[in-house]
Amino acid sequence: MNILKTYFSRSDLSLEEMRNKVSPNFDQFLSGEKVPSFNQLTKIAHLLDIPVGLLLIDKSVTPQKNNINFRTINSESIANPSSELKDTIFEMKEKQDFLQKEINYDLDYIGKYTVNSPYLEVAQYTRNLLNLPIDYYRQSFGSKSKQLGYLRKKINKIGVFIFFNGKIKDNTSRRLNIDEFRGFVLVDKKAPIIFINQKDTKNGQIFTLIHEFIHLLIGDEEILGTQSSSANFDKTEAFVNKVTSEILVPDSEFKKQCVTIENIDNLAKYFKISRYVIVRRMRDDKYISSDDYNRLVKKFDKEFQEYQKSNKTRPGGNYRQNINFRIDKTFFNYVENAVNTRQITYTDAFNIIGVGYKGYQQLKEG
Repeated sequence: MNILKTYFSRSDLSLEEMRNKVSPNFDQFLSGEKVPSFNQLTKIAHLLDIPVGLLLIDKSVTPQKNNINFRTINSESIANPSSELKDTIFEMKEKQDFLQKEINYDLDYIGKYTVNSPYLEVAQYTRNLLNLPIDYYRQSFGSKSKQLGYLRKKINKIGVFIFFNGKIKDNTSRRLNIDEFRGFVLVDKKAPIIFINQKDTKNGQIFTLIHEFIHLLIGDEEILGTQSSSANFDKTEAFVNKVTSEILVPDSEFKKQCVTIENIDNLAKYFKISRYVIVRRMRDDKYISSDDYNRLVKKFDKEFQEYQKSNKTRPGGNYRQNINFRIDKTFFNYVENAVNTRQITYTDAFNIIGVGYKGYQQLKEG
């Protein structure tokens, strides 16, 4: 058995990419005609995101992390989840496993409601729990990042761990696909985790953050995919969307505005949220038909695809700022405390967080 061929087939990497990044002889490495050097094996292992030792043994290892049993949009399973999605879920579950051992209390709001609960009651409970004013959007945040940070801090404060990333750990060769998923939630009474795909727009990330938090209130795990192109969702998704919409665009405030198709952009600016949320609210409140909604969503989808193309060329930004944004600060504090009390080693800490020495120091400095 060619072990390299086995692991390569499980990845989403292309032959062309491996030829360019490893060696023009990569095809011969796969066929067994040529043997890669140890340095080349190390590079291959990095790209495949596996320990180099796995390429040196005769038998492949199939980890349990490949099982995905989340409910997704319309209760459909993801037929062929990418290795990036599977590995991201596995990484977050590892973090949750660590936190469960460190935390000795339960959060009573996890699973407090069901999809049969009055949605306005759930929305008001959420505002009270987060100490979130009904018109929070009227604050002058200065930027979308600060608005997202404001909401994140509110949710962090009540015990939810929130992570962001657009790639697997620090591996820039394994980027997350926004067309596959926008985020997901891991339900747990001690260490609930929300993960958000950083490849999304800031408006999209704000929606996902609130959306996944509502899933915690009903105790429901899901992977949030690209749901904008359809007006029909299952009962759970319809309920969660309704509560999320009420928090981001309160109906009592929405009705005070000039609600017309021509005014969508102004409404989105006023409520500081995406046009998707505005048109969904318009459809739900019967300001527009489902046909109008679908037509507008297709238009927004096309514009979003253009955004994605331009976003691919953007520079990586400040590493220190990015890593401190990606990694939940409270989570890092738990890891650092475990190191300081000699419960785990620095190597353990690096593995749990998903960074090297440099990243750890940047997180420590804040």
